[in-house]
Amino acid sequence: FMPKTQKPFRIGFFIDGFTLHKVNHYYKYYHKFHSHISFSGLRNFVMKQVKPYCPKNKSLILEGHYYHSRKNPAYDNECPFNTSLERFEEKLLDQGIQMHYPNAPLDWKTSGNSDLINDIKMYAMFQEIDIVVLLSTQGFYAETAKMLREQKIPLILLGWNFSYPKNQKLILWKTDIDLKNYAFQYIAMEKIMDNKNMTSLFEKKPKLLIKPTHKMSYRFQRA
Repeated sequence: FMPKTQKPFRIGFFIDGFTLHKVNHYYKYYHKFHSHISFSGLRNFVMKQVKPYCPKNKSLILEGHYYHSRKNPAYDNECPFNTSLERFEEKLLDQGIQMHYPNAPLDWKTSGNSDLINDIKMYAMFQEIDIVVLLSTQGFYAETAKMLREQKIPLILLGWNFSYPKNQKLILWKTDIDLKNYAFQYIAMEKIMDNKNMTSLFEKKPKLLIKPTHKMSYRFQRA
């Protein structure tokens, strides 16, 4: 008699490319560690966060999706060969994360990525995921988070609150409060990534930058 094979515990990992672009820019150029985020480190972090919710008799499977904030330039012959973009896609694919480009230019001041929203709805509707991990700070996805709560699909939200000086202004970046409140679990990633034991989340070993000795006056501005 052969025991029935247990279905794996399925993770839907959805990355808002607009948020990650802003976050990566901050860590690369303004944060004390001066490095981009590592996708392998990020994937491992997500797996560890989800593991406590996974039944002991099931294996974990992660399906990752990255939603780029801009159209693929190759489609419009704007840049048929983009080495940096190809390297970026390779990094994603190495971690089992699929790249998605929007069909039309996005206005990030008025709306989010409809492909990201529709894909989460589809996976939820057909019960193809057991838990959602969303990397985003944008309020455009609050209704999607609310829908997941109504369907009793847990949502782990990876968000950031940070600020940095730029051109004599203090740029502020915050996770939308409604999006945060609808999440089953919110993880303040700026605190995680400042932890000296979490250097695996960076592509390069963090190097502390020399802090400026002169005082600066700031005007506040949203990123």
